[in-house]
Amino acid sequence: MEQITNILTIFVLLSVTILAIVCVMFILKAQKALQDIMKLFANLSKTVQRIEEDSKPVFTQLELTLQDTSTTMKSLQKQMTTVEGALESIKQIADRVNDLEAKLQAKIEKPVMQAAGFVSGITNAIETFISEFKK
Repeated sequence: MEQITNILTIFVLLSVTILAIVCVMFILKAQKALQDIMKLFANLSKTVQRIEEDSKPVFTQLELTLQDTSTTMKSLQKQMTTVEGALESIKQIADRVNDLEAKLQAKIEKPVMQAAGFVSGITNAIETFISEFKK
């Protein structure tokens, strides 16, 4: 019986030893995996930091560009307002010129037509007189 106990004890000790070896191997693999993860996070951190450093000038330039664009748009809006005012003034002037033309035409057309008719009549009379005088 003592031999069975000794065999069981040896078996248990061997099992515990094998289990300890497996646990140590698992812990070593876990340690290696954690080291790889830590390296990955360190690289990721460096990459993020590099991206942040590289993007700062881009964002600064973008901000300046947006400010310049905003200033340009405000200036353009002011100029468009000025152009609209100038176009309105030109339209008013054109309307006044058209009104003046209509008034002048109404006042001058009748006397000019009468004078043209009178001159035409005199010219016809002179031509008739000259043609009769030449006969």
